[in-house]
Formats: sequence, C-alpha cells, structure tokens
Amino acid sequence: MIDGLNQSLHQLAVFMPLYDNPIFCAFVEMLDAHAENRSRFLQAAARFTGLLYEQNTDDWGEYLRQTIFSLDTCLARLSTQTNREFPERMLNSAMSELNALGQAATVIPEDLGLNGRTGWYGKWIDMQAEYLNCLMDIERRGIGMFATATMFRLKNQPDLELTAVRNPDPITFDQLYGYDFQHEAMIDNTQALLDGLPSSNLLLYGDAGTGKSASIKALENHFADEGLRLIEVPKDRLDVLPDLLDKLSLEPLKFVVYIDDLSFAENDDSFSALKAVLEGSVSARSSNTVIYATSNRRHLVKESISARSGDDMHRRDTLQETLSLSQRFGLCLFFEKPNANQYLDLVHQIAQEYGLDLTGSELDHEAEAFALAKGGRSARCARQFVETQAAKKGVPNAKFR
Repeated sequence: MIDGLNQSLHQLAVFMPLYDNPIFCAFVEMLDAHAENRSRFLQAAARFTGLLYEQNTDDWGEYLRQTIFSLDTCLARLSTQTNREFPERMLNSAMSELNALGQAATVIPEDLGLNGRTGWYGKWIDMQAEYLNCLMDIERRGIGMFATATMFRLKNQPDLELTAVRNPDPITFDQLYGYDFQHEAMIDNTQALLDGLPSSNLLLYGDAGTGKSASIKALENHFADEGLRLIEVPKDRLDVLPDLLDKLSLEPLKFVVYIDDLSFAENDDSFSALKAVLEGSVSARSSNTVIYATSNRRHLVKESISARSGDDMHRRDTLQETLSLSQRFGLCLFFEKPNANQYLDLVHQIAQEYGLDLTGSELDHEAEAFALAKGGRSARCARQFVETQAAKKGVPNAKFR
C-alpha cells in the first residue's frame, strides 16, 4: 500500500503545486526512505513530524485537506471561467490524484512501523467529493492565498507580491458608534459589489480618530464570508495600481483596494497615477474591485502658500486640480468629530463592552480632560479613555477584542 501510494504521489499533475509545500515534500521523502534505509527513514519521519508541529497541529489529514483546498491549480482557475468545461483527461487526472491524496491523509505512524504514541494523526477524507464542492463555492472561498486569509498588504518591493496579514484587526461595526449613516452607505455600496451591481470608489474623509480606517476593516470582517478581500496599498506604491487591478481581475473574489491616510504633496507623481486609475485610464476598472481611501482632508493635494499667489486664472486651476481627485471618487463620506454630548455617549457605550460603569459627573469630567490632553474629542480618544479606566480597575480586554 505504501509503495503504491508513494508512486502516485510522485506523479501529481493537476495538484503539482503541492511540490512547493515543504511539509508535503517531507511526507513524500519519508515514504521514499521507508523501504530504503532505516536510519534515513527515521530522520525523514522526525523532520516531517517537526514541520507539521511548526504549523501548531498534529492532525496530518486535516492539514493536507486545508492545503489542497487552498491550492492555485489549473482546475481551480478553469472553474472560475464562464461556461467552463473541464477537459476529460484533466478531470480524470484530478480524480485519480485526489484519491491518492485521500489515502495519504490516512497514513499514521503505525502504518510505517513507528511508535504510535508519538508522531501525528491521520484520517480518511473524501477528497474527490469535498474538492468538487470547493470548486462549486470558489466565488466565496477564493483560490490560493486568497482562500487562506482575508486581509493582505502589498509588499514594499518592485513587484506585485502580496502578503497575508497575520493578525487582522477583528473589529466589527458593533464596536463603532455614532456613524450609522456612513456605515450603512459603505455596506450598501459593498453589497452592490458582491452582487455584481454597479459600485463606487469610496473616499472617507474627516477628522483624525473618527474611525475611518476602522470602518473599512470592519467592512471586511462583515463581508469576508461572502467573498470579499481587503488589500492595503501604501501611498508610495500607487504607481502599481493599474497592474494590481489587472491581476485581481483574474480572481473569482471581490476586492477592496484600501489606501490609508491619503494626501499628496505638490508635483507628486502618484497623484496622477491614482487620478488615472479612478477615471481616465486606458484600462477600465474591473467589476470585482473598488478603491476605498481614507484621508483627514477632502482637498487631497496639499496646497502651498505659493500656489495661492498669482492671477485669478492660476488660482482657479490650482483649486480645480486639488478638487479633481476627490471628485473622481463616486462616493465621499464625511466623518466629523463628536461634540461634547456625543463624545460622552461614545465613552459610555464603549464602557459597556468592558462591563464598566463610567456614569457620573466626575468621570465625565475626567473623560473631557483626557480628550483635552489628547488634542480633542474623537471616537479613538473615547476608546483610549475607557481602556485606561479598564486597566486601572484590572478589567481584561473587552469581549470584542
């Protein structure tokens, strides 16, 4: 059984990307050594076990299952195409390989003559049926890395390599108070994207600390299970947006390309790059992507004193240029700082998350003083104040965190 399985695992075509997985390769090397050299086999078994443990699991069957279902394979790519039809031999190869991989998932230390008290667990998984179901749900699950995470960053490199966010912010709209209208508009626009309906690029602007960035992350958490992914692009990489959007257009999922704290200095080349992408580029925006940006100012181009000088024609041209970028966002939402009463409401609502009772004039005065020291009232300031009070009282993190 082991020898026949080993031969099959050396002949993967549809699931060839498994050869890039070091744990799978260590498993195959262990089977290779099983019939050859006892000492080499024991070393290979220990290496495979150690690599599996590094993934914080001893469940080999489940690890293999999750790995297979997140692979970027030719069959997965083909399944995303309209009016798709799988070539007969490709499909037959896939079914044969999945059968072998299902057997591989059952292999346990005892099958190889090892002590069963250590090592790993295996189990039978109907890989054929589960993988076909996975392909049917690919528009929500995604392919490759997009099937394993929901938030990503563009690496600070010349290419378009993305990296998954290891500890994504779990914030939800339930934690963000006082901006219901803005949140409803964001949800409606994003729901239209997921439904394949016309959707707008979005600019969230307004005072610092009002929850603009948090709202976008909450939006991703709200729709992650429906096939939405968030990709953060730093301001100094905006020149790659056209190529990134072209790349994402090939994916079955929907994407929010997120730009935080957007602003430009005069003569900033990335200003023109973003302007062209929003409207005016040779390439049309794909129906599966939107651009969501945050800024503390609606006039995204910082205007110098010298830009204000000159004749009326020059001033009008400068003003038109500074407004033209924000006007290219289909939807602009303003996040305003809370007034005194709204700020205290935020403090009391956030306190409820922690199970704290922060009512009373003395604590309200403390909250106001805290805001004054921080430079003004904001949702961020309200949360920081509550967290300091929770720390003083020895209250652990709120249930949402």
